[in-house]
Amino acid sequence: MKNIVRTAISFLGMAVMVTQFVGVSNANVIPLESSNNSFEQPLPVTSAQKVVDRLLKQISSNAAIASRHGEKLDSFARSGSQLQYQTHAAELMAAKNAINAMGSDFGQLQELRRSALPWQQTVIDGIEPVLVGLAGHATEAIERLNEDRRKLPSQTYRDSVQNLYAYAQQARTLISVNLDYAQAREKLNRLDASAAEPVLSSTRDAARVSPKATKSLEQRVRSELLKLPYYGVFDHLAFQVEGDQVRLSGEVSWPALKSDAENAVRRVEGVAGVTSKIQVLPVSFHDARIRRATYWAVYGHSALTRYRLNPNPPIRIIVANGNVTLKGVVASDMDKTIAYLRASGVPGVFSVTNDLRVGS
Repeated sequence: MKNIVRTAISFLGMAVMVTQFVGVSNANVIPLESSNNSFEQPLPVTSAQKVVDRLLKQISSNAAIASRHGEKLDSFARSGSQLQYQTHAAELMAAKNAINAMGSDFGQLQELRRSALPWQQTVIDGIEPVLVGLAGHATEAIERLNEDRRKLPSQTYRDSVQNLYAYAQQARTLISVNLDYAQAREKLNRLDASAAEPVLSSTRDAARVSPKATKSLEQRVRSELLKLPYYGVFDHLAFQVEGDQVRLSGEVSWPALKSDAENAVRRVEGVAGVTSKIQVLPVSFHDARIRRATYWAVYGHSALTRYRLNPNPPIRIIVANGNVTLKGVVASDMDKTIAYLRASGVPGVFSVTNDLRVGS
């Protein structure tokens, strides 16, 4: 078994090479980095785009497999139990196989990137460092296992398997959230196109009414913010319109999203000035893990899963320094309570503030 596990290191090295080759009160709340047009066509149409969609789903599936084995290894390491070396090695080998498959699929994605949809390209670019980190931590876990086999589990081995699990979860969440959003965005695009059609009167001049004229300034601002492809469930934007002035507020998890939102609103017809109090949340691996875990804890509950495919995810998960704030709108007090309890049960969360509102 020792020889088998040492051989796995070279395979994981190949996987690494493949990946390297390649709100305020009375404000309007916007219930997911880049251009406003990234999600204009959210669903794959060409054969290349469909292959990219399939490969992303395969990587997500293998990330789930690696995550399951990583979770087992993490539980083995945290328990401190003296499990046999072979037990750890078997789980690592299974995780290694899934990671190698992910690396192979990612190599194909890199070749197809130019033909992919804009949002698919964003996912491909974002998943690369995650896969590199995942393969690296798996390789480290195998090395530590071989070196520490007589004193399992050592602290270095614990750290490496915890990182393996976290990176596998990150890869899975990054892809699945974007795939879910693409489906929901298609629905929003159809609704937006329908709402943009002018209501014609019986006069001939009515036929010349511009679709933009049928929308208020508030609606146009909201529409532009909703089209920001980096605006996600882990961000919360709000705005106020006073005459031709717009005030932006909220919290964003991507630094580029702040400037994207400000620039998008400045380009809206009828807006003369923009002031912004958008806060960029601190960049933290610990917070990133909490975001992913809270997302699945909340949206994975049977009573709340219907919110998951809403074009504008209504339950926003804001994380700063281990503290979670839930914002947005839910249909009932029961849903509000369930969301709070689910978020409170996520490991590593220091506190949960429930700012969800009950509405239609």
